[in-house]
Amino acid sequence: MKKSITILIPALLMIALAVSAQRKEGPDFDKFKSQKIAFLSEKMNLTPKEAQNFWPVYNQFEKERMEIQMQRRELEMKTRDERVSFTDQEIIKITRQISATYKKEAESTENYNEKFLKILPPQKVLLLYRAENQFRFHMFDQYRNRRN
Repeated sequence: MKKSITILIPALLMIALAVSAQRKEGPDFDKFKSQKIAFLSEKMNLTPKEAQNFWPVYNQFEKERMEIQMQRRELEMKTRDERVSFTDQEIIKITRQISATYKKEAESTENYNEKFLKILPPQKVLLLYRAENQFRFHMFDQYRNRRN
């Protein structure tokens, strides 16, 4: 349970930060994106040629992933207003739509994993996934430190 919470909190924070930054499309988003690019580049140790091939594909992956997460967030927001009641059928429909976004995100990740494997050595693709998780924890730590 504790492990799930430690994974869930940074993931939710990253989604919230990304959503917040995406809405603003301003300096915060640019700063966030720059930090992430620098962090991933350092951890993955990309050559200039690898970076040239990798970043356009990764940016498309991020865009697609963010759109799917926004769809899920919109569905979840529908149910937050406690004054609105839903029939069981409406709830079933919403939960199926939410579930479908998770499936769509997983399919997108699988698709892009294959693309990454075509342009990077397998070890660096693994480093990408590790670095993304490390970046989430890094951002969570920054957020927590600002609050204290």
